[in-house]
Amino acid sequence: MRLTTSPQRRYRLADHVRACVHDGHVILLDLRRDKYVGIAGDQQAALSEIIAGWPAEGGASDSSSAGCPLESWLHRLAAQHMLSDASTTAPPCAPLAEPLESLDIECGVRPPRIGWQRPMNLAWAFTIATYWIKHLSLAEIESRIGLLRRPAGSGDWAASTAHLRDAVSSYTRLRPFVFTVHDQCLRDSLTLLRFLATEGLFAQWVIGVRTRPFAAHSWLQTGHVVLNDVREHVRTYTPILVV
Repeated sequence: MRLTTSPQRRYRLADHVRACVHDGHVILLDLRRDKYVGIAGDQQAALSEIIAGWPAEGGASDSSSAGCPLESWLHRLAAQHMLSDASTTAPPCAPLAEPLESLDIECGVRPPRIGWQRPMNLAWAFTIATYWIKHLSLAEIESRIGLLRRPAGSGDWAASTAHLRDAVSSYTRLRPFVFTVHDQCLRDSLTLLRFLATEGLFAQWVIGVRTRPFAAHSWLQTGHVVLNDVREHVRTYTPILVV
């Protein structure tokens, strides 16, 4: 995937819009409205020459062949406040390592110590995650997650693998008493994120998309390790949001 460059670019994607390419389709995610927009064909190729930072796969575009549909897309995106002036600076995108393995929570020598604090922390994390999903936009959730990070200089962000495995193992064993993960990948990821924060652990929250048929999926990742899914599954999705 490459980012196109052209002197004709007059717009860029708004700060609350994320984009990726999957299977020849450009997928846009509006974090304020929690809406996805898919664009394919000549239109998405032509838009790459007008919108800075537009993701596009290799190959030349023919903007003249797009005709009126191109102007229609520009009007639609502008009307939905998904575009900004190209002269302004876009925020940097968070990098994400390629998912190469899944966290093995069974390789510890002994089961994790549950105690009394962890069930309370899980219940609190679930309550917060549920509130976020019901009442906040993805943009607001992204902002809240940013507040969980440790201040600079407060210590080493990288926790030991043993601590991470112990915490995720505890979460996995306690989770069935609180909620089921069936079709609730977003709730699971946000709950685990909050739970890990109570342990002083921090992970990346990821939303990925795929097409034919369209689907979105959420998971947590630390480096190249997937925490609450298997790497074979998440690799079928293209990340569109990384926090």
